[in-house]
Amino acid sequence: MNEQEKPKNNNMRVAAIVVGSVIVALVIFSAGVSVGIRKARFSNRFAENYERNFMGPGEGGMMGSPENFMRGMEGRDFRNAHGIGGAIISIADNNIVIKDRDSKENAITVSDKTIIKRRRDDIKITDLKVDDRIVVMGKPGDNGTINADLIRVFGE
Repeated sequence: MNEQEKPKNNNMRVAAIVVGSVIVALVIFSAGVSVGIRKARFSNRFAENYERNFMGPGEGGMMGSPENFMRGMEGRDFRNAHGIGGAIISIADNNIVIKDRDSKENAITVSDKTIIKRRRDDIKITDLKVDDRIVVMGKPGDNGTINADLIRVFGE
């Protein structure tokens, strides 16, 4: 090899690395754009079907005035799985069943991390009794129960 071919080979190598890097960057960018578009389409379709996803089929709609929204909710079984209140009807192990204001029974799961309060005092699940009025904040479980994070007891 002569002396002139070495710089040409190095320059070609550098150029190939630069071009390859640009191509890889463009492929990664286009993959990101593709994922973003897919997420945006999903979110758009989800928003269009929000009422059906959470309240089931029925008459009325959520669009428009608050009156139309409330009319659309009448007669539907629309519950807030993150928080609920009512009177305790049974306590067994770490499970509580309460009856809400619509006379529907709701299962609550209590864990070691659940905070139970009566006024300012921390209490235990063993301190609860049937007919205590409680409000529960938590997360919906896979089995249809509410996994309680906080239980607030009202009254004596």
